[in-house]
Amino acid sequence: MTVVALPAAVPAPPLSRRVWNAIRLHAANPWPTLITPWLVFAGVFGLNLAIWYIVTIAAGGSQNLDADAFDYNGGVTWVLVFLLVMAVQAMSLTFRFALGLGMTRRDYYLGTVAYLVLLAAMYAAGIAVLAQVERLTDGWGLGGRFFAPWFLADLPAWQLWYLNAAVGLLMAMIGVAAAAVWVRWRATGLYVFFFLAALLLIGAAWLMGVTESWAPLGRYLSTHEPALIVTWTLPVSALCAGVGYLLLRRATPRA
Repeated sequence: MTVVALPAAVPAPPLSRRVWNAIRLHAANPWPTLITPWLVFAGVFGLNLAIWYIVTIAAGGSQNLDADAFDYNGGVTWVLVFLLVMAVQAMSLTFRFALGLGMTRRDYYLGTVAYLVLLAAMYAAGIAVLAQVERLTDGWGLGGRFFAPWFLADLPAWQLWYLNAAVGLLMAMIGVAAAAVWVRWRATGLYVFFFLAALLLIGAAWLMGVTESWAPLGRYLSTHEPALIVTWTLPVSALCAGVGYLLLRRATPRA
């Protein structure tokens, strides 16, 4: 009687390596998420800088402008919207491919969320560093505030990083939840998702109006540190991430 020895089962790689493989999948093409956004940043900043110079020359010099003429600028906020859109694009483009490589939905999802967390932290760090350069150069020699507009220019670097990282994380996790809806139900599900989100926001605004809560909210926002205020977004980010995972668990690849 011949006994055939079966090969020993190959142990599965540890979770950390599987999650890292999912992160590498998103970073395989660095242009959409790691290079192009900084090029857009440079373009938007360059346009603002050119406009500041034109206005300064037209006014006959910076001494003829108000001290806060260039303090208010929303150019840097585009990266927050980018994080939301990029989350939807990243999952819609790589979900089928990841499952084809043998990744589980859990490993893929954890890697995707980890990658978005790293992106939010990286962009926040870049903005914080450039804001310090902006402060040291007195607003690029023109008193401009692009990377830290309005009251943000007076915050310490770590608070500026934390604010941008927390808000960026919130937008990314909303994008993750929306991406999970897209992967599972496509465009119809995404329309319903944003409709319900808008309905929720309008309902919350109406409820605050009828309960006369706007004034207390304004007092809270004006009397507390920005870092404390944005900390309240972290539970919302965690909730969105949890909802996204529950939706993706039963999603199937579609053409």
